This record gives sequence, C-alpha cells and structure tokens, in this order.
Amino acid sequence: MRLIWSHNGKSFGELQVLYVARVTNPGGTPASVALNVRALDSGGTIVGSSQETLPNIPSRSQFDYFGELGGGGASGAELTGTPVKIIVTKAANAFGLAGSVELPMLKTSEVTLRHGNADTFTDAPYSYNLSAKVTNTTGQVINGGVTQQVVLYDRAGHVVGGNTGSSDNVPQSLPAGLSYREQQTGIPAVQRATRVAYTVWPAA
Repeated sequence: MRLIWSHNGKSFGELQVLYVARVTNPGGTPASVALNVRALDSGGTIVGSSQETLPNIPSRSQFDYFGELGGGGASGAELTGTPVKIIVTKAANAFGLAGSVELPMLKTSEVTLRHGNADTFTDAPYSYNLSAKVTNTTGQVINGGVTQQVVLYDRAGHVVGGNTGSSDNVPQSLPAGLSYREQQTGIPAVQRATRVAYTVWPAA
C-alpha cells in the first residue's frame, strides 16, 4: 500500500487533510485490510489519526481508498496542528487472517458525474454531482446501511478530489439482488475532474 495523494484544506471552517491510499491485493482471493493513518506536523508530532477498515478487495486488483482527517462537520474530529506529512500503514493483525472481515463491494452501474454548483462546505474550487445505480450483490440482506466513497481523477489519472461517508438513500433493508438509486451533490475537487471511481460496501 502507498499514499498517492493528499491535500490540506478547510471544511466547515476547520483545517482538514484529505488523502488517497492505493492498496493492492496480489493474492488469488478477496482480502480485507485495516489502515493506520497518521498526520504529522513539522516536528513529527501526531496531529490527527484514524484506523480505517477497507472493503474486501478483489483478487489481483488495486483499490484507491479515500479518507479525511479533521474538518469538523459530522465527524466532529479536529486536527491539533497543521499536518505536513501523512503516513499510511497496514494495521498489524487488526482482524487476524486477511479476508476475515466480510465487507464485499456492491455492484455500481450507470455512474454519471456532472459539474455542480452545490456548496461543498470546503474551500475546494470545484463541485461535482454524482448519480448511480447500486445493486446488492452480497447474497444477503443489508440492514446496517452502507459506506460509500467517491474518488475524482483528472485526464492524466491523478487524484483531484473526492468524498466519503454513509448514505441517506439506501433502503433501511436492502434484500439481495435489489437495487437503489444514489445521488450525491457537492463533491469537492481541487482541480477539474474527468473521471470518477464510485465504491459502495456494507457499513462496518
């Protein structure tokens, strides 16, 4: 795994750092992993941290995980200083054997991204809207909600923004095989985006 992008900005008037970690699963079966994320100031002191549970990553594939530290808002978490470095490492033996956490990705289709004008509640200069169809392909009923993330890329494939969080649109009970429509507005980007990766998985 490696950090491929980070950005210092503001959300709800509070200092925030966004990041994307690229995680590769070279094995022949889906695997889960947890990440330790630490933001350090210029003196090497931790000013923000979290441990994140990723969805099951399919075999022989990579997954870009979008995360954020600080920013206030719904998370209420604040950075205690100005981060100058983000360190992302695998959480040692967080769940025992890889794959022991069952958070399979749901099928997403009909994903569209459009320029928007909704307030992103950040200082990012660009705003995007997303719509998609999400299908429960887990083989079981989802009752606990879902986690979703959006990663935005420019024409060269560089990360330029994104968002993450829970969904208010998913039905309270989503039977296996059924679908729902998802819509998001005000997805922030620091540069113009031309491509989007949208991922949904059951809430941990």
